[in-house]
Amino acid sequence: MRMGADPAGFKVNNMRKFNGHRGWSVYAAASICLVSQFAFAGGEPFVASTSESKNVPTEELGTGIYSRFPFHVSVSVRGGYDDNVNTSKIDRQESWFTNAGIALTYDFGSPRTQLSLQTGAGATYYWDQGRGVSASNQDYDVNAYLSLSLLHKASPRLSLAATVYASYQTEPDFTLALGLTRRSGNYFYTQDKFTVSYLWTPRFSTATSYTFGAIHYDDSGVGFFEDRFENTFGNEFKFLIWPTTSLVAEYRFQLVNYDHDIMRDSTTHFALGGVDHNFSPRFNASFRAGAEFRSYEQGQDDRSSPYFEGTLNYALGKDTSVSWTTRYAIEEPDVLLNPSRTTFRTGVRLKHNFTPRITGSLGAYYVHDDYDSMINNSVVSSAFTEEAFDIALSVRYAVTRYFGIEAGYNHTEVWSDIDLRGYSRNRYWAGLNVIF
Repeated sequence: MRMGADPAGFKVNNMRKFNGHRGWSVYAAASICLVSQFAFAGGEPFVASTSESKNVPTEELGTGIYSRFPFHVSVSVRGGYDDNVNTSKIDRQESWFTNAGIALTYDFGSPRTQLSLQTGAGATYYWDQGRGVSASNQDYDVNAYLSLSLLHKASPRLSLAATVYASYQTEPDFTLALGLTRRSGNYFYTQDKFTVSYLWTPRFSTATSYTFGAIHYDDSGVGFFEDRFENTFGNEFKFLIWPTTSLVAEYRFQLVNYDHDIMRDSTTHFALGGVDHNFSPRFNASFRAGAEFRSYEQGQDDRSSPYFEGTLNYALGKDTSVSWTTRYAIEEPDVLLNPSRTTFRTGVRLKHNFTPRITGSLGAYYVHDDYDSMINNSVVSSAFTEEAFDIALSVRYAVTRYFGIEAGYNHTEVWSDIDLRGYSRNRYWAGLNVIF
């Protein structure tokens, strides 16, 4: 999912001493320069994959199998129309927009080391924005990102892995299990996981991980209840019961520390069990289920909840791929007063090559939030429920090997017990794309 990933790091106390925007700027710049996924354009990501990707045999879609030329660059220019730039029910602002972006991918493979790098940047300008009163109230969007995946086999038994993601963006991103579902100004986000795996016997192995996550909004009003650091430690015990199936027991310990004292710092213990299964070389699934137990440092009652997460990846031949993720868990809230929420989120991504020239993609995400109430001295905040749905469609026609025409549509719908929090939004776009 991008959902359910954990994070890497620094000592929490030292991180909280970052000097406001200055400290964050240094860290953001360093992360993006070192290490991500999409650059959004008109609601649809720039994906730096060539039109010839359909020629890669399905059996060669795994880690470490790469084309002869490992670099690919994608440049896109798009124009479109947005019927609710402010993502608001009462302050709707329509606008035409122009978008430009560039994305680069680099893949490297050897018998011991596999590396995959994606990076890019995009910008969107809204021609009629600026008259609204939304939290962002800016006539542009930005998106710069960096994603790195590295696996190194230090020995036949010992493997080292790192997955690093960092982005600086404006639009809400439903592929991430955090942040607001509304356009709320620019924000920096990173999620970095480091894992050491060891094969003790032919059937038994362990994986010890550390994950660091952070989010920071430029808008101080939003950042007051969103800016935070997350540190998660995990240990996984895996037993191979069949050549294609492993049983898993896992423990995680998470520390959440907010930049501002709003009584949300917490510690959480996870006790999970699950299974990893390969149905075929093209079809694999992973599931974890159990419970989480959260304690707050001050002012809040302890909480516990069932926990579930799952992923599924399926390649239907050489022309179609499907990925699905889901999670049910306690999450950090995206409102000021309600201290926590229990969230179910699920999403699917589908890519299909209709013909050698025509490629299409679909991404659909659904989120259901149950916000807890708060009664603290004279402050009362009632519990409420909120749902969000986002779908993005796109199609690309390859005019030549390198040049293509593309178009897409994105729809977002938010329903809430608090009527003013709900909104609907439609975005239409079309443009030109060059890949080399």
